[in-house]
Amino acid sequence: MNNHFKKTVSVAVASAIVFSMTGCSFLDKSKDEVLDAAESYAKELAACNIGKLAKLSNDDFEDVQEEWENKLTFSEGELYSADTATCLSAIADTISYEIDEDSAEATKKSGEGSVDVTFTIADYSDLVDDESITDAAAFADAVADADTKEISVSIEFERTDDGDWLGSNYEKIFDNLYSFTDEEFSFTVPLSAALTSDQLHWWYLDEGDDSNPVYTNTYSIDGSLQYDSALINDYSVFDSIYYEVEFNGSVIFTESGNYDAYVTDYDVDDSFLDDSGYFPAGTYTITFYDENGDVLVSDTCTVELDVTSTAPDTTTPAGGETFADYVGVTEWQTGSSDPFYAGTGGAVWYDATTGENCYGIYASGTTYIELTIAQNDASLGEVSYQYYYSATGADLDSDLGTFSCGTTSYTGGEYYDCGYTDDAGLADGYYIIIVSYGGTQEVIAVCQVG
Repeated sequence: MNNHFKKTVSVAVASAIVFSMTGCSFLDKSKDEVLDAAESYAKELAACNIGKLAKLSNDDFEDVQEEWENKLTFSEGELYSADTATCLSAIADTISYEIDEDSAEATKKSGEGSVDVTFTIADYSDLVDDESITDAAAFADAVADADTKEISVSIEFERTDDGDWLGSNYEKIFDNLYSFTDEEFSFTVPLSAALTSDQLHWWYLDEGDDSNPVYTNTYSIDGSLQYDSALINDYSVFDSIYYEVEFNGSVIFTESGNYDAYVTDYDVDDSFLDDSGYFPAGTYTITFYDENGDVLVSDTCTVELDVTSTAPDTTTPAGGETFADYVGVTEWQTGSSDPFYAGTGGAVWYDATTGENCYGIYASGTTYIELTIAQNDASLGEVSYQYYYSATGADLDSDLGTFSCGTTSYTGGEYYDCGYTDDAGLADGYYIIIVSYGGTQEVIAVCQVG
């Protein structure tokens, strides 16, 4: 027998046995295929591209596709405010990834595979408390340079009959990687940044102007903050401020939650007033403070007494005065002890055309006028109000009717919209409103059309 031949056959048989035992795993390229699939999957995860992830995932993906397409479409709408959409989009833009190739596991036989991936995303937690960031655009800029944090996930795959490896544990990954979509962002410009003057605007002066305000024989003084309303996106910013009124260095009145320091004889002790019921002559300082007790604006006016003068009566003009002399005047008939006075803010004439305080002056042809009053106490109910018309301002020519209203919700809070309308256009002239609450006259105001 040929011994050499026998040895050759033995080696060949042994090789065949080894090959039969190991050949399948030796030729299985599943790990490489899963790595390729993981690269594509991680890329679209970082891009928040749900449409492309749908093509890379198993058939069950359609159950969650619409929900996550909405969440990862960062635009203003039912789901997100404009600020939130801007901030979330900026956070999403910081996502990057790194694949751990050594972690790849997969076999054709099991039809399952997995790869570990580490995502990096902006750590925005410190930015939320950064008071120097006052709008969404500034937040977005800061996010781009913020510290980062890592989110590690294992992407699991299933092999199809066609040999494709499709992602299967996307819900778990989404909940982890995209958890930032649960955040809400809103920004309020500090009131100090919205102020347009270091002086108050003084109302109903007898002499002078904001630089030299003078009242004579007055039952009230009124100084309000001057601010750019375009910078105030949430009027609750006024809730935490307060002001003090000093007379010759002594505090005589204080109030919170109001940007208009309208102080009347009802707000001070009778003993403080002059014998004629007027504010005594002297220097009055109104100082507004923010929630931290820091001064926003402090300004001073002068009160003079002329005992020969007769105090005006806004409800019944006399002594040659007419309603025309009180256009823009909002005269409160009650004081701080009255629940409506204490539970409301300033009353202003609102122009629906411009969306601004018109200070009691409306253009000819106006179809709607409105005295609006901010409600600060939610327990207050409806008000009633009566409008009168005067063609020249000298006499009340007609009673336009009595109406009532509750409050309307706006971005800045709750407001009583005490309006009057005529679709044909309101006649030029003067309109007088008396607002009452619980049978008590609260406010009398005059506006002019034309």
